This record gives sequence, structure tokens and C-alpha cells, in this order.
Amino acid sequence: MVTLLIVALGMTIIIINGEFDISVGSLVGLTGAVMGWVLVVMPAAYASPFWEAHPILLIVVGIGGGLVVGPALAILSGLLVTQFLIPSFIVTLGMLMIARSLTLVVTGGQPIAGIPEGLKAFGVSRPVEIPIPFVDAGLRLPAVFLVAVLIYIAGWFLMNRMAFGRKVYSVGANPTVARLAGINTTRVKLKCFAIVGLCASIAGVLNVMRIGAVSPNSGQGLEFEVIAAVVIGGTSLMGGRGTVLGTVLGVVIIVLIRNFLNLARIDIFWQDFATGAIIMMAVILNALQRRVSGASS
Repeated sequence: MVTLLIVALGMTIIIINGEFDISVGSLVGLTGAVMGWVLVVMPAAYASPFWEAHPILLIVVGIGGGLVVGPALAILSGLLVTQFLIPSFIVTLGMLMIARSLTLVVTGGQPIAGIPEGLKAFGVSRPVEIPIPFVDAGLRLPAVFLVAVLIYIAGWFLMNRMAFGRKVYSVGANPTVARLAGINTTRVKLKCFAIVGLCASIAGVLNVMRIGAVSPNSGQGLEFEVIAAVVIGGTSLMGGRGTVLGTVLGVVIIVLIRNFLNLARIDIFWQDFATGAIIMMAVILNALQRRVSGASS
């Protein structure tokens, strides 16, 4: 659930702002590919003795390189949207294809194994145990989940306790009014694109740590589940309305439905059908809610 959680946070912010970024799944995959290339392929091909003597530096460069990928490409998408007034759906669709192609180029279409043991140990560690009443064993929380919790706390604080969050809601609700009120709408949109790109990169890094390897297909199709979770969580596709906590609920619902379908042994070919149907129902309910609100006002 961690990858979906973190990416959904960034998607929530950008949809509230009135834009889309459907390239997030490919950004997750490209982040992992770059991180794997730096950690495994580069040391073997370039200056191997140096990197062997400085393993901590190699890990820092690998993680840092991965974290730069998402924000850089997302900001590029944001510039195309804000400067050329191209719909964000079209721009990020192109970025989806570019990032997916780059992922295959970097990985050569093959998995990259050999991630440092320290990163794998962190990815599978469960450092916090929550006692369960009347049961001897407790619930041990994974480290990557704790990272996701910290990111959501920061996201909630950003959207509910800082001026930037109010600007995001204002621009999403009515960009013209926000501009007349003195808000730099271009800057706000670029920051939102940077946030969703950073969330995708963080998710990609944690995914590599958790799995202990890089897959060229990582993140493929993730954007659809992310949008479904955000919409189910109550965020309006028209912008200007939504909450971070609602997105958490949407992610939990998506994960529970996936688990239910697996436990019920529903054919995997029908599982995407169920997700798509949920998206459509959520959008219909959202539209009905807007219609009722408009009629009552």
C-alpha cells in the first residue's frame, strides 16, 4: 500500500489545483531504474575501486539521483502546461511515454539485482511494534510505511496549515479569481507539479528498497489506481475540493477491494474491470453531489 499511498498524496494536491499528472507510474519506474543503475551498473563500469571504497557515498548518490528524476520531469511538464497552455492530460500522457521508454533504456529491459544489503534491510525492516489487546503478538509496522505516515503528516500540514495550501485550493476552484487576488497561479501550479514528481520519486526509491531489485515494469498502470483512490477519497476532478485524509481512505478502499478480489479468486483479467467501474461510480457520485450543491445554492 505504501507506493500507492505516497503517489496518491501528490496526485491529490495537483488535482485540487485543477491539473492532472498521469505520468506518475512511469516516474516511479524511471526513479527505480536510475537508482538501480547508479547503485549497481555504474560502480561496475566506472571507477569501481573508488565506489568500493566509498559505499555510503554511492548510496547517497543513488538515492539522490533517483529523487531528482521525478521533480525534474514533472516540472518540465508543468512548464509546458503553464507556458504553452497545453492541457495537463496531454502533456503528462507524452511524459508517461517518455519516462517509460527511458526506463527500458536505462534497465535494458531487464531487472537490475544487487541492491546494497543496507537498503534492502531497511526496506523489509519492521522497527515499530503495536501491541494488540488479548493477543501475545503485536502488529509490527514496516519502516517504509512509517516513512509514508511522516510524508502524509507533512502533506496535511502543507495543505491545512500553510498559505500554500490555501493558494492551491483557490487556484483549483477559480484560477481567474485567484489571479485577480494577487496569487501567482503559474508558480503555484509548478510547485504542485514538483510535489507530485517528488512523491513519485520517493515511492520509487522505497519500492526499490522494499523489493531489493529494480523491475523495468515497475509502476506500470499505477496512475489509474492512484486516480481511483483520489476520486474515491472525495477529491473533485474539477479542482478546488478534496482532502489528504480522504485520499488515505480511498487508498485503503482500493487495497481492500484488490485483496478481496484475490481472496475470492476472481480472475485477474476482471480485476481492472472492477477498478474501472469503481472510478466511474465515484465520478458519477461526484457529479451528482455537485449538481445537488448547485441546486441548493
